This record gives sequence, C-alpha cells and structure tokens, in this order.
Amino acid sequence: MTTLLEQLRPEVAIALEKNRDKYDLNITDLYCELNNKQLYSELNIGTMREIILWSDVNVYNWDTIDWRFGTKLFIN
Repeated sequence: MTTLLEQLRPEVAIALEKNRDKYDLNITDLYCELNNKQLYSELNIGTMREIILWSDVNVYNWDTIDWRFGTKLFIN
C-alpha cells in the first residue's frame, strides 16, 4: 500500500515544495507524518490544518465529499 505522501496530488506537492524554503522544518515534519500513514482516515485535524496551511489550498469551495475523503489533497 502506498503512503499518503506518495498519494499527494501533484499540485499540493508542488505548493508544499514552494513553501519549503520558508517553512522547511514544518514541511519536513509534515512529510514524515504523511510518510508514516497510508489511509486518509489516519490523519488528525492538526495534520489536515498543516497540509492546508503550508500548501495554500483554498478550502472555501470544498464540499462534504472533499472533506470526508480528502479528494482535493490525495489521489484515491
């Protein structure tokens, strides 16, 4: 089974890398956490907040499916 780090959508991964110069420690910690998890349901709210924050994802147009299954962040 692939890790959540490997399942990140390309646009999310690119956005995280763009912010890595400014927030290297935070994003490195996030990568470590995503590398240790395989299912979206394993994520906690804090990790979700960090993904959204460091990747500059706009969550205002997300619907319940996007939140429930992580479709805007991960390739299912």
